[in-house]
Amino acid sequence: MEQLKSAAYFHRQIAWLQDRFPAAEMAPVPGLCKVVPRSDIGRADWSLTPGRYVGVALPEVDDDFDFEQALQDIRLELADLNAESATLAEAIQAKLEEFGA
Repeated sequence: MEQLKSAAYFHRQIAWLQDRFPAAEMAPVPGLCKVVPRSDIGRADWSLTPGRYVGVALPEVDDDFDFEQALQDIRLELADLNAESATLAEAIQAKLEEFGA
């Protein structure tokens, strides 16, 4: 399951990069990056704060986002974490009893 999550994560990252940099070359992306000449930096009182140059990215709308599936995935993960939490709590309690606490 973890390998599948890892593969899906890297696939999303690759798709994100290819969407923003289709020519695989540096290009300005609002809210992310921009190459500016020194004259622009000088006009900004030599401030290197990225927000002065890159601006703000527009929010992305994912038309393919499946809310129901995402919610189901979260429920399953929460159930697994709750089960693991109960197992760990029992193990901790047993260890504490061994020490006489």
